[in-house]
Amino acid sequence: MPVSRVYVERERQRKLDILLAHPVQWRAQTVLLGAGTIVLPAGVAALAGEWDQGRAGGEQERLAGRRLAQAGAVLLAGGAAVFPVDLAARFTDPEGFALGRQPEWPFYGYVWVSLAGMAALGGALLQRSRTHAGFPRWPGWLNLGGAGTFAGVLASTGDLPPLSIYCIELATGVALVLRGGQRQPSGDKGQPPPLK
Repeated sequence: MPVSRVYVERERQRKLDILLAHPVQWRAQTVLLGAGTIVLPAGVAALAGEWDQGRAGGEQERLAGRRLAQAGAVLLAGGAAVFPVDLAARFTDPEGFALGRQPEWPFYGYVWVSLAGMAALGGALLQRSRTHAGFPRWPGWLNLGGAGTFAGVLASTGDLPPLSIYCIELATGVALVLRGGQRQPSGDKGQPPPLK
């Protein structure tokens, strides 16, 4: 949305001018961020719940992957429990957000915990690719690399748009859905059943 330019604006009064010029967009964007905050851990929890489907690989490898996926879901849910505090303040007091009068801990707590969840999910997906022939490795590396890169950006700049996390996870979700849509040819024992 055009109001998103508020995030890259450094001058506080200019931030406030942007928000006051687009109050409906600001509120809509805040609601959409809240929805993404809820949907993301729910999707990873569903993935963790389906983890052992296919039973390929040894018991220890499957268990390690499942635990990493569960850890990712728990961490993302932990972030989702904190971020609504920040979003509610943004929604009700855009002036406080623009002028830097709102507490920063909910945002930083959300982002750091979410990056840890992203890294755990990446590890789980890489574990899955080791135990399931033909399972793509790139979603795992995308999550691990994204978590590392975003952590560096956050540490050096003090800011990170949540949309960057959502984009990585959207790409991961699309990859897994497309993988789930593939049908195993009959008699092909080398390909694992799809991960739903």
